Amino acid sequence: MNEQEPIGPPSVSLPKPAPPPRRGVGSWIAVALGALLVKAKALLVLLKGLKLAKLAITMGSMFVMIWFEAVRYGWAFGVGFVLLLLVHELGHGIAIKRHGLAAGYPVFIPFFGAMISLKGQIRSPLVEAEIALAGPIAGTAGALVCVALFFATHGRLWLALAHTTFFLNLFNMTPIPPLDGGRAAAVFSRQMWIVGLVILAALFVTTQAPQLLLIGIMALTHTFARRAQPALPPLVEVTPEARRTVAFEFFGLCGFLALGMYLTGSLLSHP
Repeated sequence: MNEQEPIGPPSVSLPKPAPPPRRGVGSWIAVALGALLVKAKALLVLLKGLKLAKLAITMGSMFVMIWFEAVRYGWAFGVGFVLLLLVHELGHGIAIKRHGLAAGYPVFIPFFGAMISLKGQIRSPLVEAEIALAGPIAGTAGALVCVALFFATHGRLWLALAHTTFFLNLFNMTPIPPLDGGRAAAVFSRQMWIVGLVILAALFVTTQAPQLLLIGIMALTHTFARRAQPALPPLVEVTPEARRTVAFEFFGLCGFLALGMYLTGSLLSHP
């Protein structure tokens, strides 16, 4: 009896699928970089739209500055010191806005302090002087708040912060660009420098503040420099009354800061 073949469809052997091509290390790196760039671009667009990029720089530099000061003097002093620097820079920023100009975000730099950028061009030396003095005026107000907190709480931390703020703001009044004092002093007349020298000498005898000696030396330089040459063209744009007003604010602020530094230093020297 002959064996019969099984009834059914014939068996067909399908070819095995080819294995996917292997990616080299370079291919995977390219894919990863591409994905990273896409995400980074989307993040930058978001930050630009929300104006968070500049704020991130401000906050980042602020925390770095706090850490820098905290390492030297403790966290409480570091936080207070940086906040007082912020008050100083916000004084500049408010004055910039008041004059219809655009201000950037503050940036904090260890060893140097802080700065705020100005977008646009100042067309008047008087406006530049007012913007320059607004920072030390705000900083002085912050120091006075610290003095008030010292008398309310008897915490010496507030006294140390006030003394440091008086010291730094007085140094910033030195009439050397790009310090605030150098920008404000550009509108002074020779007569104002002579009057200021007398005021500075009396204040130096009283307070022994070294910054006043430096400011006085620079005042002498400015006095004799202006004697040999005519008034600079920018001074033509500023009225004599405006020059006297700026000089009064400048030397009055120098005196107040020197006295504040002297008194807070005297209190700190007594336990």
